[in-house]
Amino acid sequence: MAQQHAGEDRHHPPRPATAAERPARRQVLRYGAATAGAVALPRLAGTARAAARGRGRTGTVAVLGGGVGGLTAAHELAERGFAVTVYERRRELGGKARSIPVPGTGTGGRADLPGEHGHRGVFGFYHNLPDTLRRIPVDGGRTVHGNLTSVPWICFARDGARHDLPLPTTPFEGRTLDPDALRRMVVGALSQLTRLPVDESAFFARQLAILLTSSRQRKFGQWEHTKWLDFIKAEGKSEEYRRIWGGGAQVIQALKPADASARTCGQGLEGIVYALLQRGVDGPGDRVFDSPTSEAWIDPWARHLRALGVRFAGDHSVEALELRQGRIAAARARTGAGTVRIEADWFVVATPLEQARALWNPAIRAADPHLAAMDRLRSTWSQGIQFYLRRPVPVVRGHVAYLDSPWSLVSISQSQFWRPDFARTWGDGEARDSFSVVVSNWDEPGILYGKPARRCTREQVAREVWAQMKAALEDTGRSYLPDGVLHSWHLDPAITETGTGELANDDPYTLNDAGSWDLRPDAATAVPNLFLAADWVRAYSNVDFTSMETANEAGRRAANAVLEAAGSGARPARLFPAYRPPEFEAAKALDAARYRLGLPHVLDLPWPS
Repeated sequence: MAQQHAGEDRHHPPRPATAAERPARRQVLRYGAATAGAVALPRLAGTARAAARGRGRTGTVAVLGGGVGGLTAAHELAERGFAVTVYERRRELGGKARSIPVPGTGTGGRADLPGEHGHRGVFGFYHNLPDTLRRIPVDGGRTVHGNLTSVPWICFARDGARHDLPLPTTPFEGRTLDPDALRRMVVGALSQLTRLPVDESAFFARQLAILLTSSRQRKFGQWEHTKWLDFIKAEGKSEEYRRIWGGGAQVIQALKPADASARTCGQGLEGIVYALLQRGVDGPGDRVFDSPTSEAWIDPWARHLRALGVRFAGDHSVEALELRQGRIAAARARTGAGTVRIEADWFVVATPLEQARALWNPAIRAADPHLAAMDRLRSTWSQGIQFYLRRPVPVVRGHVAYLDSPWSLVSISQSQFWRPDFARTWGDGEARDSFSVVVSNWDEPGILYGKPARRCTREQVAREVWAQMKAALEDTGRSYLPDGVLHSWHLDPAITETGTGELANDDPYTLNDAGSWDLRPDAATAVPNLFLAADWVRAYSNVDFTSMETANEAGRRAANAVLEAAGSGARPARLFPAYRPPEFEAAKALDAARYRLGLPHVLDLPWPS
């Protein structure tokens, strides 16, 4: 292995969104590396407040966190005349969505090799995020949305003698008619069908039909509180059934299938089904950026936000909120130069879950008791590693999901989608591809060392991921990953070695466990000038599992709540309702009536043994 380069009732659907939570506007922020130091920050806040008065703005906003949720809130609020400052603990904006260059790897005028927290997917059932991308200008009269490119295939790679199974992500068009991929799809489909018992396939189809035709009342009152493996009756089914329909939830959505909400897992399946049918979608079923994420999206976003007047302050770790007379009077942040006090009219918390919970002191918990429920939300790990290769390895023109991998891997060969020539643009000229992999299960033993990922060293994680991919890809008779093709690797720096035999993770991933909806807060809190914008906030559109889409929606809802609290007459940020296929409306109405009577779904009958 080459060395690294350096509040709802549980029995009822959620309440309708308030005016504050319905469409608002959004804005994005991004801060530069040269931010004001600790001494300058209070002066910066005062300058922003004076500017707001001079330009007729409706107040100052401190956005605490520079990820997708925080930048979205900043974007919407700046467009509507607020003076916004974004405070971020890192020196870079974007949170989990940012690119992470590998220091010291660029030579001969080339940029450092591009690392990522994980590869990005902008799915067809996303609506909030694409709308934001269309509002970020780039050179030539274009927008960031134009930097997306369609991903026509997803391949399910299997270990052993089983064939891999490529599936199209969009209706068949000229670009998806890849003869080799089509051959593998037919062979793979037949191979899978001969291993999955017919009665089990029919049972899962019945469960999917129940999900698609369940009323909103039943989804939140019953399926939200049902674990996914219980819903699909995994116990007693074949290993193949449990692997495909159970493990698939972890591979595709980074959820823990044993504890995940059936509503959330079903929501993801619905989105995939409708995207494949091109129903209720914003575009192709799967898209990626045509260059590293920060270059394609985050950097242009930051430039646009600066043009809107947004200020950025990096290296600011927010550690406390001060509640006075029922309102947040100030935040306290630690910087390299000491501790600073941040004053504003409105505060938007957009930090990761763990940092946000630490801000809820006894006074804030007393002011909004529901925030204490966040203590019971759980997190997991879902991190990326990039393998830089000496030649491109396009297994398929799209994502590869390794259903049999103990660590629930998904990969993509990125250079085939990027506009710049990889070897000429990044690194030392020898690396020609970034084979980007997301690891979503850090708790199961691997095949090389017999240890969970979180108990390996960083080097062992890289070796293990490589071995698990080879186990799936090499058994097909084609040598996709010979060891000589590997140039180097880069693991997300949020994963660190502690010297205790356990890795640490600075960027965990919030889980959608059964019943967790009741534990999540809305964007507006009971503290009148405190708002929330992150992927752990309730989302009401097509999806609410942890993603860029849910973070973006939360930012919009937070901005709308600020608008309402400030008495602003500005048009709220747009929000997108969940897609409802008209063909299922009658069935859902029937199910709502049955649910009110305490009756099961009409299809939820005993299955013949």
